[in-house]
Amino acid sequence: KNGKSPDRQSRVGSGIFFGGEVMDKERVLIVTDSPDRKAFLEFHLKKLDLYPIWYPNILAARMATKCDPFVLVLVDLGIPVEPKISFIKDCLELQPHTPVVSIGKIHYLEKERPLPQLPHMISLSAIELVPGFLRQWFAKKIC
Repeated sequence: KNGKSPDRQSRVGSGIFFGGEVMDKERVLIVTDSPDRKAFLEFHLKKLDLYPIWYPNILAARMATKCDPFVLVLVDLGIPVEPKISFIKDCLELQPHTPVVSIGKIHYLEKERPLPQLPHMISLSAIELVPGFLRQWFAKKIC
């Protein structure tokens, strides 16, 4: 009717849709402003057959959490603490059963001290800890 083929592939955010249906993989939201760190996270997610969806900023990522379900949210932003905390709290409110992982340096994470008391909130002090965390999280998830 609209001249578009039903199997037409289009990109929305970084998600791939086929004929209006999302690919049947578990989706993980990546929020980072670093292309190198994005590539690192995507590589390790794909090794576990998870589907990374990337947004470079909080505004776009917040809209995604309002519209799309995710099995995990990875937040790696070098931004002021308050907007990051606000975004993480929004994620936990909008998707209460989805774990949210905040990746940051120790001095940055110390400012986030209220966050670990929130359910499903995980803080990692360095991006190098993500692969080990993902393996443990995935192993628990499939058991």
